[in-house]
Amino acid sequence: MNLSLDIKRLYALAAIFLVYCLTAVYLEVYAALALPVILFVGWIAIIRPKYILYFLAFATPLSVHLIDERYSSINLSIPTEPLIILLFIGILFKLLKSKTLLVSEVTTFLSILMLVDFAWLVITAFSSTMPLISAKYVLMKSWYLGVFYFLLTRFFRNLSSAQKFIWCFIVAVLILSTYTLIVHASGGFSRAYAYTAMRPFLPDHGMYAACISFVVPVLFVFGLHGKHLGYSPLLRGICMALFVYMVIAIALSFTRAAWLSLVISLLIYVVFWLKIRFHHVILIALVGVGGLLANMDSLLTDLSRNKNESDDNIENHLQSVGNVSSDPSNLERLNRWESGLRMWEEKPMMGWGPGIYTFQYGQFQLPHEMTIISTNVGDLGGIHSEYLRPLAESGILGTVLLVCIVLAVFSIAFKHQRTLSGKTKYLSMAVFLGLVTYFAHGVLNNYTEFDKIAVPFYSFMAVLTAIELNTRYAKKDSTE
Repeated sequence: MNLSLDIKRLYALAAIFLVYCLTAVYLEVYAALALPVILFVGWIAIIRPKYILYFLAFATPLSVHLIDERYSSINLSIPTEPLIILLFIGILFKLLKSKTLLVSEVTTFLSILMLVDFAWLVITAFSSTMPLISAKYVLMKSWYLGVFYFLLTRFFRNLSSAQKFIWCFIVAVLILSTYTLIVHASGGFSRAYAYTAMRPFLPDHGMYAACISFVVPVLFVFGLHGKHLGYSPLLRGICMALFVYMVIAIALSFTRAAWLSLVISLLIYVVFWLKIRFHHVILIALVGVGGLLANMDSLLTDLSRNKNESDDNIENHLQSVGNVSSDPSNLERLNRWESGLRMWEEKPMMGWGPGIYTFQYGQFQLPHEMTIISTNVGDLGGIHSEYLRPLAESGILGTVLLVCIVLAVFSIAFKHQRTLSGKTKYLSMAVFLGLVTYFAHGVLNNYTEFDKIAVPFYSFMAVLTAIELNTRYAKKDSTE
């Protein structure tokens, strides 16, 4: 009897679905065809949310940015952003029902810093010179932070879930890089072709390189230390082969910031191998910065002599990093930085408002600093620095908080390498070295407002926080 009733219900639902779709097609309201899919995804999100999270990890590198010219308000990454918003709304509903939903997740030092940073972002949005733009930026930041940091921190308390999530992202990045290399090959692997070969999945080579760089150190650690993660010799060998493949993909992206970020990540791995303490690294860094400042005049003289410009030859292209006299890309970056600093000087405490730099920097350009790729209205992108952006948009405290977050991540990772062992130690190492690539890349570019970067950026930090919480509760249980 029950089986017969279930079959009748199934037939009824199928009939309703068919009539609905035929009606939408007949009326030419094609957007309505997405409603059944949205309802199905919403149902899955309620009963099996982990599958949505895995899907987001896989779909993010392969999502397509949709801009509908008929409706200027439609500007989404499909299919990821609608799902992220859906999950974020679910988090808000659960918070209303249970005020203790994320208590443990917000008690770590890194989580507190993230919340303080977000709170300051909200405060500066109220004093923004363009309130609507800032409100949209804060909303976007809230769903990335809520879903990919706080929600995933709880989800990653089971470290096997964290590994599955990371592997979903790795597989998607491999598909993305393979597609890009195939398209790039049709253009003879030239530098000019490298700038657009990743479309329609990403807008340019800089964001592409930053995205795929996250997984390069992860594959390196999985290949070299995979035994501690329970990986077979075959899987470890595959990881090392994929690591080499991804290094080639990074090299052929012609993105100098990504090349340097991999070198810095490797140096941090050597620091781990030598068991150098974090405070010693800070001391070395301070001495290094002091040395640079003391020899700034001679350094600038040497840089002015560098005439190597961006080139199809990878060696010349790398040497062009130090060309601040004739390379248009480098000169334009300096122009954006100088404009951002002038914006900060005018509003040093509160900044111009979150997300505002792109719309306001044009008026702060000086004619002698502008390049052949500058625009008088200043409407071609951001400040090209994750660290200078908050300075211009949220004042000095915005940059201080970001630097504190970065230092907190370093402190946690170094502590893990000193105090942990086995699976947790090397999983922590893998995601941290992945983060290092973007911490370094962020000196020269800023992409965290895009899902391609925000998802690995926040989720990798969520892994570190989950490990931190697991360690804390393991110590608590051992003392009881």
